[in-house]
Order: sequence, then structure tokens, then C-alpha cells
Amino acid sequence: MIPVLYRAPSRIPGEDPPATESDTARRIARIGALTTGLLFTAWVVDYIDRLVIALALPDIGKAFHVDKTEQGLVVTVFFIAYMACQVPGGLLADRFGSRPMMVIALIAWSLFTGFTGLVAAFAVLLLVRILFGISEGIFPGASIKALSERTLPSRRGAAIGTMLSSNSLGAALAPLIAAPAMALVGWRSTFLLVAGLGLVMAVILWHFLPRKLNREEFGGASAKAESSADTATQKPVPSWTLLRSPAMWKFAALLGGGNIVAYGVLTWVPSYFMDVRHVQLADTGWLAAIPWFVAAAATVLGGWLFDRYFHDRARLMVVPSFVLGGIFIGLMMVAHSTAAFTTYLTLGNAIMALPTMAVMGLPLRVLPTRIVGTGMGLLNLGGQLAGAITPLVMGFLVDRFSYTVAFGFMLVGVVASITGALWVPQTTDQFARSAPAGLLEAV
Repeated sequence: MIPVLYRAPSRIPGEDPPATESDTARRIARIGALTTGLLFTAWVVDYIDRLVIALALPDIGKAFHVDKTEQGLVVTVFFIAYMACQVPGGLLADRFGSRPMMVIALIAWSLFTGFTGLVAAFAVLLLVRILFGISEGIFPGASIKALSERTLPSRRGAAIGTMLSSNSLGAALAPLIAAPAMALVGWRSTFLLVAGLGLVMAVILWHFLPRKLNREEFGGASAKAESSADTATQKPVPSWTLLRSPAMWKFAALLGGGNIVAYGVLTWVPSYFMDVRHVQLADTGWLAAIPWFVAAAATVLGGWLFDRYFHDRARLMVVPSFVLGGIFIGLMMVAHSTAAFTTYLTLGNAIMALPTMAVMGLPLRVLPTRIVGTGMGLLNLGGQLAGAITPLVMGFLVDRFSYTVAFGFMLVGVVASITGALWVPQTTDQFARSAPAGLLEAV
């Protein structure tokens, strides 16, 4: 036998060694984690900028001599514009890419946040809040698309659940930031201060958002069985075709029911603490924040539970959660002390935050990434219809009756969510059967 005196190198000197399956899995995990963290932070900024207005409503009422109904209108016009831009925002993200649309949205809404503090007439304030709503309306579809492009479908529920828990955290941080700022510098200067957060976040997102996963990473050995929706034949079916899916409209209606509760709490609980319980502004910030800190944790837990146990039986999460949450809302309405009110509110809010991903998870698992921006826009269209209706209706009820009657309106959302959960598809097969032809071939 001739001894081997020379062995050809397995790779060219200086060339990176071939990636193993474990290397690929770790790289995918890092991309997903960084993306989730960045978008989580961007959504926190979104909600802080959006919800500062709730703490400012009493001062706005005094400054412009308007009642609760007109104060509710300030919030409602934002949500009408925000709602109207959900589907167009998703279509734009699918057409031009998620990163540029998110950055444009951040810059624009930050400018209009600042302008909110500069207006001198109530009509101008309404116009600025409409433009603010248009700017923020571009963001949700683009952000969900960005995350879907950078996570595997089987991990997407937990990732999106974590990202959307930022809504609750932003709702918690907004009063903690706004209350002391307003006490120190007034409501107008507070809007100018928080406007800077979005501009900083736009720069960070542009420079540090990681690249998208490629086809091989979506279809590699570690993901082959779970990413059929993303590795399917990419036929040029237009994104807007998704608007013909009855299932998507059902999920949009289900999301709207839950948001009646959320936007009722976000808009009117701070004013309730100050007007009825006579809580000082700084203390109101803390009391308004508590329910949303707990809801943030519940949303993350719910995303994990959905991925692990409930991805094909979402109604088993939604129905019990909203039944129990509705009971606590009812107890909140008749609470005789601030402590009891806050306790019941916190429990009800957290329990109803738990199935957030059970509402959104099935569509986001099934939709190919190329149209997920449009899908998220359609889902959020239904969700934000609640934001357009709730602040104005509840403000009217406060003016004509009481806060107790106004909070009773939130039970409409509880009933709507329970009804919707019994109506929507539960499995990928059920969802696919209602999809337009050629849209979900791989499901």
C-alpha cells in the first residue's frame, strides 16, 4: 500500500467552512431574536406616542373647552385614519419592502406627534391626529411582514406574541412617561419630548434590522416540514386577492371585538381615575400602567401556549378567556374602591390578553410571507374599527350617563369575541378551503 503523503485540502484556504445544520439553526435563531427585539422596541415607541393623548384629554378639554364626547373624537379620528390605512399599508409593504415602509412610518408619525403639542385650534388638532393615524397605519402590516420574513412558521406565533406584547408594555409605559412629564412641563411640551423617540427608533431600525431569511433557510432540514407556506410555488397571485377570503374577514371581526375592551381601557381609565376617584396625575400614571404590565406578560405566555398546544383549537383559548375576563370587567364596574377597581381591571385585562395569538396565529402561520403584510393589514382593519368606535361612544356615554355605563359598553366587545371565536376556522385545512384559488397552494 502506498502511503498517503499529501491530502488535498477540503476547502480553499481563507474560505469559510461549510455551514452545518446546527450553524444554520443558530443563525436563524439569532436573526429571529434580533428582529423580534428591534420590532418589540419600535412597537413600544408606537404605543407611547399613540397613548400619551389619553393622559392629556382632561387638559385638552380645558384648553379647547370641549366635553368628553369631543375629547373622545380626538381619539376616534386617529383610529379612523389608522384603520383606513391598514390594508394599503400592508400592500405597500408587500410591494416596496418592509424596512423602508417602517422607517417612513416612524419618521412621519414622530413629526405629527410633535405637531400635536403645537396646535392652537381644536379643528387643527383633529387634522393633526388624522395625519398621525395615517402615518401609524402604515406600520403594522410592514412590521408583521418583516418578522415573518425572518422567522420560521413554527416559531412565528411566539415571536409575534412577544412583539405584540409590546402593545401592553407601551400602554404601561405611556402613562408612566406622560404623567410626570405633563406635571413638569405641561401637555404640549410632553408631545414634543416623546416625538424624539420615534426619530431615534427610525435610525436604529434602518441600520440594525437583520437580513431576511433566504429560501434555503426556510426550507432547510430543520424547517422543511414546517415551512410549506413559505417555500411553496410563488405564483404571481396579487396580494389584494386575499381580500376575497371570508376567513380573513372573520378573523378581522374577532380581533375587533377584543379591541373594544382594550381601547375602552386605554382611552378612558386614566380620566376615570382623575375625575371619579380624584387621583393625582402622577399616581394615575402608575394605576393606569399596572394592568398593562400584567397584560404584556400574558400576551407572551399566550403566544407560547398557542404554538405549543392550541394552534389547531384556538377557540379553547379564546372563549374561556373572554368569559372569565368579562366577569372581571363586570366586577370592575361595580367596584367601590380604587384598589378593587384596579385589581379587577388588571385580572380581566390580562386574561383577555392571553389569547391574542389565538386570534391572529392561524392566519400568520398559513399566509406566505410575500402577502403577510396585506394579511396583517386586513386583520388590523377589523381591530382598529373598534378603536374608531369605542372612544367616541364611551365619551358620549360618560357625558350622558356615567363612567359605569360607559365601561359597560366594553362587554359588547366581550360578547363579540366569544361569538367570533365560534365562527372562525380552527385548522389550516378549514382556512385553506375558504382562500381564493392559487393563494395558498401549499397549505
